[in-house]
Amino acid sequence: MKKIILKLVIFIMLFLTSFVVASKILVRKGNGYGSDVITFYHEKKNSLDLIFFGSSHSYATFIPSIIKEETNLNSYNFATQQQPLWISYHYMLETLKYQKPKYFVLEVLMTSVDDNYMDEGVNRDAIDKMRFSTNKINVINESVENKSDRLSYYLNIIKYHSRWNELGKVDIISLLPNYHLKNNGYTYLPKGDVKVEKNNIKNYKETKELSKKNMKYLNKIIDLAKENNIELILVKSPVEITEEKQIYYNEVEKIAKDNNLNFINYNYLYDEINLDFENDFFDRGHLDGDGAEKVSRHFAYYLNNLN
Repeated sequence: MKKIILKLVIFIMLFLTSFVVASKILVRKGNGYGSDVITFYHEKKNSLDLIFFGSSHSYATFIPSIIKEETNLNSYNFATQQQPLWISYHYMLETLKYQKPKYFVLEVLMTSVDDNYMDEGVNRDAIDKMRFSTNKINVINESVENKSDRLSYYLNIIKYHSRWNELGKVDIISLLPNYHLKNNGYTYLPKGDVKVEKNNIKNYKETKELSKKNMKYLNKIIDLAKENNIELILVKSPVEITEEKQIYYNEVEKIAKDNNLNFINYNYLYDEINLDFENDFFDRGHLDGDGAEKVSRHFAYYLNNLN
């Protein structure tokens, strides 16, 4: 009887191990949009001083290598495409399992988006490669509207089981503990050929309340940072700003003041950072490499003088 039980236990352990490994191998890798999530787990424990969160407006703006060069702070851009605040919040929870950062930096573009749920592609890029945990279950439940669709997020092998014939080198080496993104989540964008307008919104003070879900998670982010003695910095990267978007960022600025938080709106600082609207943008919403370097060096200067 004991031998049968032992064999059963070994079989179950081998099955579960094979299942987990197969799931990790089959999940789609290297989406090219910010952090690939997997490499975050390869960072040395408690080695990061500063972690960026948010959408492409974060991962195309802040360059960890420059932050390190200017401040000696180790940073990681834990941003993914169109990352909504509820995913940012759960990413912050995830980081606290492995890191004890001094700073959380949240890029606030997504406060101006009122949607309560994002597209599947946004969710997949952000969630699929998270390690399985209660936190992952919670972010799935908050991010995927239809309950019937959630099973393939809990067990993503359901989604990717047919990828066997697509597997390549990166699917294997990305599982190795020494596999890292060279730029710690920053995504370089080349100079674009679109004309970007330099709009002046400094005197535009109208505000608009954030959506109920965004406000809920911004408050949760603020509380989480306070509970863990982490300095939360809110930023808005340079864009071709419009009044329709600025009314949300004015509200964020008000919330920051009410909570004694630092908020940097780089759309007020075009001249200070010497931003060139003909040469420093990839498109109307994203900086190219030159623009990102200017903002990163300014942000590093800000960090050095923060206290």
